[in-house]
Amino acid sequence: MALVFVLWVMTILCAVALELGFSSHLRLQVTASTGGAAKTFFLARAGVEQAVADLIESRDRVQSQADLREDDTRTYQNVELGEGSYTLCAGMDEDGEPVYGIADESAKINVSTAEASVLERVPGMDADLAAEIAALRKQGGLNDLNDLLLSERIDLLTLYGEDQNGNGLLDPNEDDGDQSWPPDNADGVLDGGLAVYLTTWSAARNVASDGSERINLNSASADEIAKSVTGITEQEAESIVAHREKNKFASIADLLDVELVEKVAEKPKEQSDKQAKTPRKPEGEASEQAKTPEKPEGSSESGGQPSEQPKKPEKAEGGDKKPQTTVRGTGQKAFDMNKFRQIADEVTTQDEEVLKGVVNVNTAAVEVLACLPGLDDALARRITTWRRTHTAGFETATDLLDVEGVSMDVFKQLYQLVSARSDVFSVRSFGVLETGDMYCCVGAVIDRTGDTAKIQHWRELE
Repeated sequence: MALVFVLWVMTILCAVALELGFSSHLRLQVTASTGGAAKTFFLARAGVEQAVADLIESRDRVQSQADLREDDTRTYQNVELGEGSYTLCAGMDEDGEPVYGIADESAKINVSTAEASVLERVPGMDADLAAEIAALRKQGGLNDLNDLLLSERIDLLTLYGEDQNGNGLLDPNEDDGDQSWPPDNADGVLDGGLAVYLTTWSAARNVASDGSERINLNSASADEIAKSVTGITEQEAESIVAHREKNKFASIADLLDVELVEKVAEKPKEQSDKQAKTPRKPEGEASEQAKTPEKPEGSSESGGQPSEQPKKPEKAEGGDKKPQTTVRGTGQKAFDMNKFRQIADEVTTQDEEVLKGVVNVNTAAVEVLACLPGLDDALARRITTWRRTHTAGFETATDLLDVEGVSMDVFKQLYQLVSARSDVFSVRSFGVLETGDMYCCVGAVIDRTGDTAKIQHWRELE
């Protein structure tokens, strides 16, 4: 009986030990999983912070596609850090290969500011849907693309296509047909829905390509214009002021319509002919009004001479005035095309410090550029071809005039809607442990329209 009792006790103790061991193992797994999740999260966060640092460094430069991709000086793929690495993915190219770097929000159409005529040209849109989006915007504004889901005609599949997790990569479940969510066509290409072409974040500071402040043609004085804009003379500055008094500048392209003026000094008006022709009366025949004023009591009248000096006759009207200066036109244009292109980037016609919704001609895709007024698919392709063949891309928006087919009429339609720089960007950062069994993906919107760059929006992705 003692032996049986001992065996039972040993059995119970073994069961308890096994239970404790199993529980401890689970807790260790949970702890390891939690620790791994925390590590991958902060690895992903490190990738976002790297993007912020790079964007701060290039804040006052023109932003081209090359500035946002990894190169010899910047690495965004599998950057080792601690027990893992981070990777910044900017989506996939036309061949289905990942693109590493930072995404430009100004490479898309901003649904918060774009006209309905622009929205309806977005792939997957039509006039009715564009009008509905414009109506949503008037009701309460669009702060995020998810606000488009308030439309009865837009669902998750329409908005995000096959990329339901928003990581920008073609995951296995997004390329298996109808076997798992989301439904897809299993063609090996990621369909990102409307979200590929739309944004609510795009903006750029209203500054020159070197980051310097622009001069507003509609409010600056002639002296301010002459001193601040490179190469403008005082006469040209006066011509700008004279032009805006008649016609406010709707676009900087209106500079080409400015007439050169000149200042002319005019003599002051003389006395009327009647006054000029009236002869002076002989001494002693002055009229009563011209006589000396009445003497005060007790004054002497001896010698017939007054005790006080007579008043001096008044000068003719305008006799002591300086010559007046007037401005008159010369019949010549103040600016030719070369001079216009020289100063165009340094001036503006808008008071806003930040321009909402401008499209960056250095980063926008053909499909986005083709949505803009004055452009079609063929002309949009010429623009993207031009920037690929020029290392620096478009240094200013006026460089669009170098593209075959972009006339001054087209430029006037485009100029207020485009820019050669950007100040709002998005990143998808993947933090991966070196074992490869855990990863975390976060998405962030980085805004540098202020004095520095800051994270405007944050989202953890699947």
